[in-house]
Order: sequence, then C-alpha cells, then structure tokens
Amino acid sequence: RVRLMQEKWIGRSEGVFMFFDIEDKDQTLEVYTTRPDTIFGASFCALAANHPFSIELAEKDPALQAFIAECGRAPTSEAAMEKAEKSGIDTGVRVRHPFVEGKTLPVFVANFVLMDYGTGAIFGCPAHDQRDLDFARKYELDVIPVVAPKDADADTFVVGNEAFIDDGIIINSDFLNGLGVEDAKKTAIEQLRL
Repeated sequence: RVRLMQEKWIGRSEGVFMFFDIEDKDQTLEVYTTRPDTIFGASFCALAANHPFSIELAEKDPALQAFIAECGRAPTSEAAMEKAEKSGIDTGVRVRHPFVEGKTLPVFVANFVLMDYGTGAIFGCPAHDQRDLDFARKYELDVIPVVAPKDADADTFVVGNEAFIDDGIIINSDFLNGLGVEDAKKTAIEQLRL
C-alpha cells in the first residue's frame, strides 16, 4: 500500500488549469500552473516546441519550423534544460490576460517548456521564476513583482537578476493584494471558477 501511495504522489503537483483566450481566434490556450497567485505578474506565455499549437503555427512560419527542429536536437532532460540558455521565438500570437481587461500577452515557443509537464504551455512570471526571468531579460519583457518579502515596501520592491521565490505578501495584484501566497492561490482559483 505504501508503495502504491508513493507512486501516486511522486511527481505530483497541486495546481490549476487556466485558459487564455487567443486574440483573433475562437480558441483558448490551456495552461497548467502551480502558482495561480502570480498571474498578475505574467508577461508572456510559452509553448513547448512539440505542442500541437506550435506545430500548427510552424506550418506557415519557416523560422519557427527551424527553431522547433533545433529544439528537437537538444537534450531534453530537466538537468540539461536547466543549464541551457533560454531561447524562444515570438509567434506573433497574443492571448488575453484572464483578469486584466485589455491586457494581452505575447506567445512564444520556448526551449525550456516541456510537453510532458502539465499541458506543454506556461504563463511566464519572470519576477518569481528564474527561467522566466532569464527569458524575460533576454527578450526585454516586463518583470512585474507580485510577491514581496513580508517586511518589504511594496511600492519600492524590485527584482534584479535573481527571481524572488520565497514566501511573502502579494502586491501589484488587484484583488489578491495583501494576501499570503497560500491564501492568494485559493482566492485566484475561486475567481477563475466564476
């Protein structure tokens, strides 16, 4: 029994599926995240190279085809991907932010997103994930801190070259402001269900 419980637990993560409406299409991009509390810090979405939408977009884009082929030749172990330089290609597609009226996010195909984790698509929150931060700095994307240390001044807190990954208080996040991370996760999930 213990072995069966361990098998079901190993690799398991608690999270939520989010849906981003794709501009100018009657389609959504499905993203799995364990950090819905950071949604207001999202500055891009990224797809795995072998995501069905990546492949569909590549049919009309030779540069994207070449990038996907290059990703297919690269090592795909998590350790190798952790060390590799983060790179991607902007697809020109934009998705609507689920909570911020009028805000859209660019969709990239990126070499650090894996098809076998979640849905093969992520939203990038650079201030609170190092891979996302490295990617955002390279492609000059916004870095919006949405979690600050409990003793920090929310108005002056910034993220430099290292993502803030510790526990803290939610900032710059509309209805989540002032909540702790765990409460913000629950509240974001409740709002997504409305």
